[in-house]
Amino acid sequence: MKITSACALAALALLTSCVSEQPVEAGPTKVAHEMHAAMGGLDNWNNTRYVNFKFQVGQDGEWRVSRAHLWDKWAGRYRFESTDSEGARSVALFNVNTKQGKVYVNGEELPADQAQEQIDKAYGSYINDTYWLAMPWKWLEPGVNLKYVGEETVDGEDCDVVELSFEQVGLTPGDVYKAFVSKASHLMVHWEYKLQSDQEGSSDWVYTTTNGLKLAATHKRADGREINMGDPVASNEVDESLFVDPAKTL
Repeated sequence: MKITSACALAALALLTSCVSEQPVEAGPTKVAHEMHAAMGGLDNWNNTRYVNFKFQVGQDGEWRVSRAHLWDKWAGRYRFESTDSEGARSVALFNVNTKQGKVYVNGEELPADQAQEQIDKAYGSYINDTYWLAMPWKWLEPGVNLKYVGEETVDGEDCDVVELSFEQVGLTPGDVYKAFVSKASHLMVHWEYKLQSDQEGSSDWVYTTTNGLKLAATHKRADGREINMGDPVASNEVDESLFVDPAKTL
């Protein structure tokens, strides 16, 4: 991934500071609104009730991690499916607002104490995986700090760069993200992150369109690895039994 700083180029070309290079009208909120418009509109995102997607980690279609999600954005109902290294299939049916629900392993319901531990893990996956799916939609949520940090070029594409940090929201409020938003498409095409755990990384964002909305289809790294979201579907209709029947499959 080749990233060129607009400030560095200007300094070389003009032998002057880049402090004044940022346009007065440029700012993170403006960038966010333009991005949301390009992604289908924030009202459309808020008015879309259900999202179905996967979270798959691997390379060349070989997934070492694969889990499936169905999210009722309005009511908080959630279905989370995963398979462990020994082939046991788990289904967690819970509410992300209350963190209460049931868990089934190979079709058998777990006792309440064991189920709660699994629901807590499923909730953590919900927080993590939906961020990889829909992070650009979350920029204007309470507790998110946006800072415009300049312009850079990513693979020949001019971008506005916005830093995201957090005020005690989410499970890892110490995470910091650097988002690269194309000036041409107004989509976030790349991100860099430093997590609360000190893990660092970056990847390109590739999108799909569903119900008029842009959601992540996959995230590609320079080394060939990717985090793939399956075939995300956003809709206002769903088979309601998926929220109560562990025998169903996403």
